Amino acid sequence: MTTTYESTPPLSLHDAEEDRRATREWHALNAYITDGACREWVLCWDGDAAEPVLKNATAFDFRGHAAVITGGRAPRHSGSTGKVWTSDEGEYYPGVFDMKWVNITD
Repeated sequence: MTTTYESTPPLSLHDAEEDRRATREWHALNAYITDGACREWVLCWDGDAAEPVLKNATAFDFRGHAAVITGGRAPRHSGSTGKVWTSDEGEYYPGVFDMKWVNITD
């Protein structure tokens, strides 16, 4: 028995842009903190990579100080951990709040 699969045609530039827009909107509705393109990286709690950090979540640093997480920047290369932004305009390594960036395309 032979199974045949239809190959999906490559996305046109317009369709690819629509796909990116829809992905950004989905992440915005679900309030996950993602990279700028909203396609590859999601900020997660370090203890549970399946639990994304929500925008405006309150997190505690290693000293016990509370901060409101507003966004971040995903790692740009394999030696980077990325950054996390707080409501007081601070920029920290994600490990300060026991978080990490997870590549969802892997």
